[in-house]
Amino acid sequence: MKYITLIIVTLATLFSCSSSEPAINTDSTNKKDFSGKIVYQYDFRDTKSGNNITDQLSGVIGSEQHYFINSNNYKAFDEDGNLVQLYNAESNKYYFPNPNTGKIMEIDASFMMSEIISVTKLEGTETILGKTCKILVVATKTDETTYFYSDEIAVDPSNFSQHKFGGWNEYMKASNGALPLKYILKNEQYTWTSTAVA
Repeated sequence: MKYITLIIVTLATLFSCSSSEPAINTDSTNKKDFSGKIVYQYDFRDTKSGNNITDQLSGVIGSEQHYFINSNNYKAFDEDGNLVQLYNAESNKYYFPNPNTGKIMEIDASFMMSEIISVTKLEGTETILGKTCKILVVATKTDETTYFYSDEIAVDPSNFSQHKFGGWNEYMKASNGALPLKYILKNEQYTWTSTAVA
């Protein structure tokens, strides 16, 4: 149960408009104007033991995230079509379902949940879905997230400059608007790897 509660809180603090465009469509001439869908698969590990706890958690929060984004807004669903998160830039509001009641909760996205200690670009790259990805680490007082992103899949970061919730504005500024194709969130209880597969 401790994992489930922490995962729900973490999911609400991570980043995350519908589009009929294909996943990872990079045909746009303006690379800061990505609009489309990214499908992520989850892997969860107990941070201390390294044991795979994905099966334990996927029944509660799903095993995938279907993430839709345009220049200003995003929404995400699990593999069964259940809402995971939604952001509206015009109101700067973030929405997510309460894990106990299913009721949609609203948060002012100008609220920063955890203070960011550092944002560090690392040397090296990783290839994900055929894209060369740079690496960026965002550390807070409670966790550390390593992001892998490609400059080819990006939006205008200024459109998310007020989205402080989950530190999304800081990530977007540091990546110059590039969306992550993989992220690894690590805290004392679990390590969550989310990798784009489509």
